[in-house]
Amino acid sequence: MSGTLDPRVIHQAAQWFVQLHSPEASAREHEECARWRASHADHEAAWQKAVHVSQRLGQVPAGPGMTALARRQRIDRRDLLKTLMLAGAALPFAWAGYRGASAQGWLADYRTAAGQRRELALADGSRLQLDGASAIDLAYDADCRRLQLVRGQALLQMLDETRPFVVRTEHGCVRGQAARFNLREDADGTRLAVLEGRLEVRPRDSTQPPLQLQAGQQVRFDARLAGPVQALQEAPDAWTRGVLHLRDGRLDEFAAALQRYRPGFVTCAAEVAGLRLSGTFQLDNATPVLDSLPRILPVRVVHRTRYWAAILPA
Repeated sequence: MSGTLDPRVIHQAAQWFVQLHSPEASAREHEECARWRASHADHEAAWQKAVHVSQRLGQVPAGPGMTALARRQRIDRRDLLKTLMLAGAALPFAWAGYRGASAQGWLADYRTAAGQRRELALADGSRLQLDGASAIDLAYDADCRRLQLVRGQALLQMLDETRPFVVRTEHGCVRGQAARFNLREDADGTRLAVLEGRLEVRPRDSTQPPLQLQAGQQVRFDARLAGPVQALQEAPDAWTRGVLHLRDGRLDEFAAALQRYRPGFVTCAAEVAGLRLSGTFQLDNATPVLDSLPRILPVRVVHRTRYWAAILPA
């Protein structure tokens, strides 16, 4: 263990602590945290620091009954995370840790677990569908409807042509008034598909005028650039019916999609990440679909644990 803990590790420990002491914490999350703690001595030290801080401040009792009591007494996750971070690190790092937990979706207004889809009716009559392992925040006021896609994928049908809306992702924002569109946030960018209406897209760090899109068009954007604009391919909202249409897609992107429909991790080795595949896949049967890959590609699928599957070269 290093003499001084990296603030980023402290942040991760605080995030894990809050997540596991939520009433919604699953067995998978407990297993993932145990792996994280065991992977490095600093991780375990940071975890013990989070436990010590919480006990010292009276947030959570010590001992084996800690998790059970936390389930009976709903702990405010926002307050607990901010308390842990403020006690465990300097104020700037505390804020970063709070934002980091939000980025994972733990503090979002609405979220889904892997394999779960959720439909919501919003205050203005608009409708929202969340894909598996997704999260979104809402902030409505008299002048504008603001949403933040924290992670994952959402299909939005925004009504009320008299009031604008802004949907932000890690990579930029989408603006409009009345429109139906699909947003998916991946590690390398956000993908927008417009089914009805007109939208404008502005990457987060771009100084160029916003890009205009209309129904029947799609685009990928990262923090700097958007484009090129393309015609819609297949049905971008097919996931709402539990179906994935893939046309010459990369294997690592396919693995990321499957991960939203089964608990745990689906990793893809770099040697096979660029393999391409096409087809129509039933997402609600994600594990059988995953296990069928060796029949169509030169790969093998290894289930390291119940919650961790790896796609490797054959």
